[in-house]
Amino acid sequence: MSIVLVGGGPDTTRSPAVVAPFLETCRSTSVEHVAVLLTGSAHIAARFAWDYLELLAPLDADVRVVPLDGGPVAEEIRTAGALLVGGGPTPVYREALAPFAPVIQERVAAGMPYLGFSAGAMIAATRSLAGGYRLSGVEVCSQEYSEELDELTVLPGLGLVPWLVDSHAAQAGTLSRAVGLVEGGLCPEAVAIDEDTAVVLENDGAVRVIGSGRVWWVRADLDGTRVGAQRA
Repeated sequence: MSIVLVGGGPDTTRSPAVVAPFLETCRSTSVEHVAVLLTGSAHIAARFAWDYLELLAPLDADVRVVPLDGGPVAEEIRTAGALLVGGGPTPVYREALAPFAPVIQERVAAGMPYLGFSAGAMIAATRSLAGGYRLSGVEVCSQEYSEELDELTVLPGLGLVPWLVDSHAAQAGTLSRAVGLVEGGLCPEAVAIDEDTAVVLENDGAVRVIGSGRVWWVRADLDGTRVGAQRA
């Protein structure tokens, strides 16, 4: 199992180290086929694929762009040696991939590398943040990053990591949303990841941070809500 969750999209991923663990695992396990799951039709997915393909260029593998709208998603999830889930509208990714959560869990647990950008990182959680910018009617982040949802909305995700994940933390100011989620009792632990930064969950369960930014851990305990930052 190797899971890499990136706090932004490929356009904001400037540090080669951010995707290096995914590439290294693909090489060490001789992955021959990487599926890149992107939202929209084949035309739309192809339009946004180039930045992802550039990051995967060092791999000697067959990299296939798979549109969530009309693409062979089920077949690719079952047969790919590694999985990349891109960024974009989080609710769309969650809804499209929720039916495949059990098989994705099984394949990742068996060693399939998983790389998620922004939305692809957020839906990796057991309980996934779909969006929203208010908690009990009070704003906790900018409406711009609400995914057109009002109240903070948490729904079942892919179940790959135990903590809720938010992205674009420093750049979009979503750390306050992660704090609101924990304080509001919507989750016991949340991780807000900066752009150009990733959380890596290793085979042995160890967690490390890579990239140029910070990862913000928000936890509930007996003394209230605690926030801590971790850098590479």
